[in-house]
Amino acid sequence: MPKVSVIVPVYNVAEYVEGCLNSLIAQTEKDIEIICVDDGSTDSSGQIVEEMARKDKRIKVIHQKNGGLSAARNTGLDKATGEYVSFCDSDDYLHPEFFEKFVKVMNETKADIVCGQLVPTHQKYPVAFEPLDEKKVRLTVIDNPLETFLKKSIIAMSVCMRLYRRAAIQKLRFMEGIYFEDVPFTTILMNQVQRVVVTNYKIYYYYSNPHSIMRTSFNEEKVKSYIRLIRYLNEYMQKENPACREAVRCYVLNQCFKMMVNKSVRKQKNIEKRKALFDLIQSETKKLYRENIISYDGLKLHHRVTLFLLLHMKTSTFARLWRTLV
Repeated sequence: MPKVSVIVPVYNVAEYVEGCLNSLIAQTEKDIEIICVDDGSTDSSGQIVEEMARKDKRIKVIHQKNGGLSAARNTGLDKATGEYVSFCDSDDYLHPEFFEKFVKVMNETKADIVCGQLVPTHQKYPVAFEPLDEKKVRLTVIDNPLETFLKKSIIAMSVCMRLYRRAAIQKLRFMEGIYFEDVPFTTILMNQVQRVVVTNYKIYYYYSNPHSIMRTSFNEEKVKSYIRLIRYLNEYMQKENPACREAVRCYVLNQCFKMMVNKSVRKQKNIEKRKALFDLIQSETKKLYRENIISYDGLKLHHRVTLFLLLHMKTSTFARLWRTLV
C-alpha cells in the first residue's frame, strides 16, 4: 500500500498536464501513487499521461466517459489505496516537499487533514522552489473543524492544497453534475472529522488558466448549481447536524449569494443572457425564501441588501442598479 494517493482529474489539458505530473514525480516522498483520471479528453491529454505512465509505474491511468470534475475525482477516490489522499488539478503543480512535510505534520499532530497555502502563478512548471523551512512553520491545530470553518477564514473552501487521511473521508464523494463541487464536499467533511491542522507552508501552485471553468462565462447551469448546493446542504445539515444547520446556511449564503449575482454581471457579457440569468436568480431566490431555506438572519449587511433587492425589485431595474454597484 502506498503512503500517498494523489488524484489528478484530466480533461483537455495537453498544454499543462505534463508539468503537473512532473511536479508529482519530483516529490521527495517517493512512496506515492498518481491516479490520473482521463475524463473523456478530446485532445492529446490521454496519450500524454499514458506515455508518462510507461516511464513511471507509480502513475495509474483511468480513461472514462466525460462526466465532469466531480465524477473524475470520485473515480480517483474509489481507486485510491494510500493511507493518505490529496487532489491536484491538472493545470496546477505542487512544491516538491509537499507530501514529505505534510505526512510528518500529520503523524506528529494526529490530524485528519493538514492544509497548506495556495500560490497564484502565471508561470508554468518547472520553477525554482524555495525550501520549506521547518523552523519557520506555523501550525494551527483546530479541534472544532466545522465551527472554525464556518466562522473564520482560516480553513479554505478548496479541496486542493491539503493532505487527507483516506479513512477520514470514508464514503464521502463529490456531488456530480454541478459546478462549485468543493462547497458541499468541504462543508460535509468538516462536519465529520475531528482535527484539522493549518500550516503556513506554500505548497500548491495555482496556475491562472484562462480556459478554466471559473474563468469562463457565467450561465444558467452555474446558477442552478448554486441553487442545488444550497438546497442540498440545507437538507444534509437538517438531517445530520441540526444544531449547525443555521450556521451552515449563513456560511453558504454569505459565500455564494452575492457572488452568484456579481458573476452574472461580470462574466456574462451578452445582455439578453444576463437578463435571463437575473430572471432565474430572482425566481429561485423567491422560492428559497418562501421555503425558509434562506432568510435575512445571519447575513452580512451587503448580502441582506442583495436579498432585499432580489425579492422586491423588478429584474431590469435590479440589473441596471447592480451594474453601478459592482
